[in-house]
Amino acid sequence: MAVLRLFASAREAAGLSVDRIDGVTVAEVLEEARSRYGERFAEVLAHSRIWVNGEPADVRASLREGDVVAVLPPVSGGSDGGTAGSADRSSAPGSAFLAQKCADPAHFCAKNGGEEGRKPLEEPLPLTKPESDQSGSGWFRPPDIEGSLARLTTPPVATPQLNGKRAASAAEREPLTVVPDTDKPHVRLGIAWLVVTIAAVAGGRATLGLWMAALGAVAAVQVTRVWLQRRERPVSYVAVAGAAALPLAAISGLQTVTLVVLLILVATMLARASNVTKAPSRDVALTLMIILPIGLAAASPVLLRGIGVAAPLALFAFAAAFDMGNYLVGTGAASEWDGPIAGVASIVCVTLFVAVLVPSFPGGAPFLLGFVAAVLAPLGPMAASVVLGDRQANAPALRRLDSLLLLAPVWAWLAAALVK
Repeated sequence: MAVLRLFASAREAAGLSVDRIDGVTVAEVLEEARSRYGERFAEVLAHSRIWVNGEPADVRASLREGDVVAVLPPVSGGSDGGTAGSADRSSAPGSAFLAQKCADPAHFCAKNGGEEGRKPLEEPLPLTKPESDQSGSGWFRPPDIEGSLARLTTPPVATPQLNGKRAASAAEREPLTVVPDTDKPHVRLGIAWLVVTIAAVAGGRATLGLWMAALGAVAAVQVTRVWLQRRERPVSYVAVAGAAALPLAAISGLQTVTLVVLLILVATMLARASNVTKAPSRDVALTLMIILPIGLAAASPVLLRGIGVAAPLALFAFAAAFDMGNYLVGTGAASEWDGPIAGVASIVCVTLFVAVLVPSFPGGAPFLLGFVAAVLAPLGPMAASVVLGDRQANAPALRRLDSLLLLAPVWAWLAAALVK
């Protein structure tokens, strides 16, 4: 059920300020509002703008429980397509009066039919959902129209120069490209991660499984939080438990992992069936999109540990080589692709090392595994951006695993087939 919030002449035409209307889309809510409030409201609506949760929205936009649909006639910041302040606008349907702010912020200086007066702003009704659309006092906060206009009219900031070339802005980069940043001690954190992981590999399959399960659970928590902040509804506890369960299942072998994947699928559907939302299939798909990439990436090294120490160490070496080359060269580079190219070059060096010093992989196997790593490791950060839904979202644990998201499952299957 959506909350319909009416402003200015739309409120007068409907005879109320807030109503609650069922509807899957904005169009359905507005159609129901037309049938409830009659022709006068329909005339006002024809010259109004529609906002959902404080942002402009299309009538085809989908709604969730508690979404706030605001109807803003011209006097409230909506637009009938005319020029603001024109004589035609003051007489258009849905325009009760022209208003400009006075020195007293609690009132408007209003003109209506040549008469001037002061009209106090009506204190909006308290709402409880959604929290992102409440002010500090708990009252509904209408859209920040002036702030939006200011952002539209602010001239663009000049893009800095790097090495004689114009650095690509965030809007100009590829949607899923990940450019390294320097806001954290990434090198020290990366070395610490690698040392702990090597120790876990040396400790055995169970030790590695517990370490990767902990990392997978933290990554799933961070990704789930990102989606919940967007008002999506993944089954959070299943997502976290599933991402941790797969590397633990890998301690027992591939058959156990397959069984756990099936149980996760059933548990996700049952959990959503017990608490139905407006888009249950989307929620199930989103939950599985969180579990499977993270869980399988964390489980693959554990499965490799069952055939020896060399295989998982080689996998982590390929991923670490790409990460280091990508970070060291990509930080501050003029092109967002400089880092991945350097990462691939680092993989070539590791491939030669594995071919010479790791006898577990016979003949040309190291070169085949190196080729797979060179292809799939650069795609991992992009896959992580798909899992997050936003390449700029904050999920450090997932970013620690991102090079393994596509690489680890494929590499582990191939290495298991090639190893002596």
